[in-house]
Amino acid sequence: MEPGERAPGDVVETESLVAKMAGGKKGWIRWGILAALTIFVFVLLSTRLDYGRVRQVLVTANRPLIALAFAVTILFPTFSALRWKRMLRALGYHISFREGCDMIMAAWPMGTITPSKTGDFVKAYYLKGRVPVRLVLGSVLAERTVDILVLLALALVGCLAFHRPRLALLAGGGLVAGLVAIAVLLKARLPIPAKFADKAEGVLRSLRLLAESPSLLAEVVLYTVLNWMASVTQLYLCYVALGQPVPFGLAIGALPLAIFVGLLPLTLSGMGTRDSAIIVLFQGFASPEVSLGVGLLYTLFGYWIPSVLGLPFLKRVLPR
Repeated sequence: MEPGERAPGDVVETESLVAKMAGGKKGWIRWGILAALTIFVFVLLSTRLDYGRVRQVLVTANRPLIALAFAVTILFPTFSALRWKRMLRALGYHISFREGCDMIMAAWPMGTITPSKTGDFVKAYYLKGRVPVRLVLGSVLAERTVDILVLLALALVGCLAFHRPRLALLAGGGLVAGLVAIAVLLKARLPIPAKFADKAEGVLRSLRLLAESPSLLAEVVLYTVLNWMASVTQLYLCYVALGQPVPFGLAIGALPLAIFVGLLPLTLSGMGTRDSAIIVLFQGFASPEVSLGVGLLYTLFGYWIPSVLGLPFLKRVLPR
């Protein structure tokens, strides 16, 4: 299919995006359950940690370093927009860097606040009529695949550097399994149900482009590594600001694992679960109260503040 040409079912898919972005009654019930579970996790943590101490370390934090850690947040939409712009260009479609940033920011509130990953549908709706829905969603899913592989690679390197053999084995096993799975998907012709065939083709097309173009793969991986290293740097700066610096290499190995724990659909935006993982992974290098404070700052800087800042962008995208 030529760039700009729309698949027969694409119009219907685009129209259905509005309903998917809304989430529906069941989605908001799930949101309520996740909110309740999030509160429960923090109540459980309060039985093991001194929340007064957490408040104290946050209040007495080095403010210039906190400001610097927050400033790192601007790199996230920057690298994400550059990466997605490059992916779409490889697919034969062109968006400006400004449009890429607008879409990333518009998707942030939906991906953080709503009960499902509706941020992907925001991007597809934004580009309706310009890029087929299946290619938008396919490119996003391909990027997520690269995200996972890069995180696993970073975790492997960091865990090996700090002599965490079990965690290194876990990260390495996940990395190998992911690469094998992608190879099988690209080489084998697996039976795909008809209703998923069109969407699967969008993902496979993006993955094939990455596999067949070393330069494209290098660019996408570079932007991905830069994005996650910025995230690691933000976490590291938070630890320094709270008065308990941790080895930067440990942060490289531990943060990806904490992020994977936070991806479990148990709490809102991984709050509580990701914080608990950070506490465990940095045990021996920082007190539990400091690690919880760092986890809260990481969530604030990486999720909630960008979500609030993204609301004006989302307002421009959503149908009136």
